[in-house]
Amino acid sequence: MTLPTMIRPAVGQNLISKVSRLYNGTLGDVLHELFQNGRRAGAKAIYVALHNLPEGPSLSVHDDGRGIDDPTGLLTLGESGWRDDVLQREDPAGMGVFSLAGQDVRVLSWSRSAKRGWAVHIPADGWEGALPFAIEPSGIVRGTEFQIQLPPAWETQLDAALRTAAHFFPLPVHFQKVEMPRADFLAGACRIDIWEGCRIGVFHDSVTEASHSPRINFHGVTVPCQLPTLSELGNPHNWRVRVDIVDAPALQLVLPARKEMVENEALSRLREAAEIALYRTVALEASHRLPYKAWARAHDLGIVLPEAEPWLNAWAPNVADTGNRYMGGPVRSGPMILMTEHEADVEQALDRALKKQSPLDGRLVHEERGLQGYGWYDALPRLLSCSFVMERDGVLHRYADDVALPDDFASGPVEALTAEIVVQPGGADAPQPTVHNLAVDMLVCNNAAWSIDEATILFDRTANVQPGALADLIYASLFSYSDDHESDSWETQSLAFERQALNLANELLLGEDEALLAQLRAAVFEHVQWLIPEGACLTLSADRNALSLSLAQAA
Repeated sequence: MTLPTMIRPAVGQNLISKVSRLYNGTLGDVLHELFQNGRRAGAKAIYVALHNLPEGPSLSVHDDGRGIDDPTGLLTLGESGWRDDVLQREDPAGMGVFSLAGQDVRVLSWSRSAKRGWAVHIPADGWEGALPFAIEPSGIVRGTEFQIQLPPAWETQLDAALRTAAHFFPLPVHFQKVEMPRADFLAGACRIDIWEGCRIGVFHDSVTEASHSPRINFHGVTVPCQLPTLSELGNPHNWRVRVDIVDAPALQLVLPARKEMVENEALSRLREAAEIALYRTVALEASHRLPYKAWARAHDLGIVLPEAEPWLNAWAPNVADTGNRYMGGPVRSGPMILMTEHEADVEQALDRALKKQSPLDGRLVHEERGLQGYGWYDALPRLLSCSFVMERDGVLHRYADDVALPDDFASGPVEALTAEIVVQPGGADAPQPTVHNLAVDMLVCNNAAWSIDEATILFDRTANVQPGALADLIYASLFSYSDDHESDSWETQSLAFERQALNLANELLLGEDEALLAQLRAAVFEHVQWLIPEGACLTLSADRNALSLSLAQAA
């Protein structure tokens, strides 16, 4: 064997014997292909009809276009036979008629050059090229008609498939002489830009499109495509785009299925044009809340936007029972101080102290890192850290997110309890941080365990600390719902923790005896007192071995 000096791409002749396996299209895919062929042939409308014939139901798809001039191109795989103007505007070399491979089909079409109609019958087993098909005369005088013997599965899909194929198709589609409903692919857009033969629609709504959602309409064939989106901070509405292709030859669909876009230079430019359309639309708004990175990207694209609207949510202390932060309402006026996030036990104790006396010259607000870079945001002062200093037996100890108490430091009173907060002024040339100290009446230290049994609960012995307030602080600082499959419901867990927290607060503040009495009173109130009749008095005497009850008329 002598090796060749050159090779070139080619398609083997035996490929035609496997044509029925090249394309596993649904009825919807077939209708799309036939509708597109009619559109390219200059049709004004598509006419679909269902006929009940002796051999079974037959579907007719008829367009009023130019027709197929040369029948030999009908069954040539990869040869579209389209005129030069069609080839230049789009890429029609898909499966075409071969989308019907494996079906019993009769094709009727008008030949302009021959000035007569012709017809050919292709049986279901005739698509693999073993036998030629005879061309017969036909009475058709315009366009092309496909008569398809309808399989039972396709018959049940017909109505839905027709509606889908006609929905965004640019030409009228008639079924049984009734025009099918159609819609603009960009209906609902707040703005439409025209770009190189495309209509780019910008939408501002709460819709979050999935990756498989159609984003591009190619003359009625809708395909998913990754296109730019914008989200504004604190706004449930997103900015997104859809594209309606009108005449854009460089934007192509992957062959033969035509279910995704070809990733090429034209698609990259379309994505940039979509970005520009998004930012131009945002520029028309009175204000925006775009992250700084999006704002900077708009600047790079030549679109000047004002800085994001200068407001932040009022700070609310974190609680242990949620992964999501609770936030206050927007703070739109007055000085603001950014609050660095801390653990729930630190924030809860600090919040109590600040409500009693605040040395801060502004309202604490939640930080929003997406705004970093804007001039107004970077100029805000920030509460950098918060730690607690307590004195017991003349020795000072410190507790913070990253500083633990000694293992043997017991719950109970301390001689003094102070919060130490560090505030960093804003701006590029800001002075040194300022340290503020303020009195704290009680503190729950989770000790990185998030368990009431392992937490350290402290209070200033000179402060007027009430059991109910301490129990509330314990609950907010420590309670976290367990979603383990063996655990009780949130309500049951929450109620049990509330009781445990109140009992512990009573023990620390009132002593064990008073704590026990409080538990007994709570049990009687919840389970017994409501049973006592109106006007009656229950007397109870009990020890570990005996219980005595008497019911008498109240005095």
